[in-house]
Amino acid sequence: MLGRLFYIFTGLHSFLIGLFPFYIPVYLYTIGLTLSQICLFIAATGVGYCGALFLWDRLKGKVSFHLLIVWSFLSEYLLLSLFFFETGLPFVLLAGFVNGIFNCNFWTIQRLLFVGSTSAHNSGRNFGNYQIFVLAILKIGILIGGFMLEKWGFMVVYLFSGGTVLLSTAIFSARMIETDINATMKFSASIRLSEVIFFKDTVHSRSVFVIDGVFLYLESYFWMISLFFIVRESFLRLGLVVIVLAVVFGGIFLFIKNSIDNLPAQKVYVIAVVLYALSWVWRGFLDISHSPIPMLGLLALIILCTSVFRLSFNKRFLIMHDWVPPMNTSLSKAISHSSLLPCFLWSWQVF
Repeated sequence: MLGRLFYIFTGLHSFLIGLFPFYIPVYLYTIGLTLSQICLFIAATGVGYCGALFLWDRLKGKVSFHLLIVWSFLSEYLLLSLFFFETGLPFVLLAGFVNGIFNCNFWTIQRLLFVGSTSAHNSGRNFGNYQIFVLAILKIGILIGGFMLEKWGFMVVYLFSGGTVLLSTAIFSARMIETDINATMKFSASIRLSEVIFFKDTVHSRSVFVIDGVFLYLESYFWMISLFFIVRESFLRLGLVVIVLAVVFGGIFLFIKNSIDNLPAQKVYVIAVVLYALSWVWRGFLDISHSPIPMLGLLALIILCTSVFRLSFNKRFLIMHDWVPPMNTSLSKAISHSSLLPCFLWSWQVF
């Protein structure tokens, strides 16, 4: 039950994300926002994420799980609606804040469903299957979204996304969703701020998630803008490059996701960290003057190293050695992951 629900939820959201949220960094650039304003948008996203997570933790026993799922789709459409008011500081702050709310809704629910259908012995395989599934659905959305933005602009994307949101809410509103998560949400205690500040475990996950949060935002926002420059500022070419890269390393990833569960976790993690560090070095060698084939090869290598790291990182930190209640696991780590992130981003924006 949870596995099927997980794939339906993730598939619909992945398609919607591909239609427009995937393009938000480059869209903000095309409408004239400066790098400083984009940083401010990211900082507001962090604030919105933390605020929504605080409310999520306190409403989890009072609101049914299926209504939270429906709200995750509505919050995404609310985000898109704000892009009709795409000028000025109020837009930057409000859109960033709502973007954080949407991301909190999606990632918290997705994490709950994933952890609820996964154990420490199959996390690599399950996460790999999930990555391949998301890869296919997301790339379809990216291709459609890029084509629409390039040919017809934002309005067509907005209307098409609205139809998808209506379909998604209809699917999850048709009947009540009863899972073990409902009981876990109802009886799990809310996390206090002091628990977040003084949280400790044997793998130092608080420090790791705070540091990794900065790299995640660099990967998602500024890396996307860099790719946009490389493809000479075309939404359609950006989508096509992302899809080509996905095909290039997709076969390798099929092998990796079935093998990682049988390899020594610590050695795999160390190798993955080294490859991830190298991927950031290789990013510095990308240049729009490079010929297409070597550039695509380097991009594929960077994305492959990043994917190996994310797969290993998931097994090391998102799935603990023994089973723990999914609500407490996801919320404590999500809070520790995002609690200090806005401070980093605000400092960056001022600099």
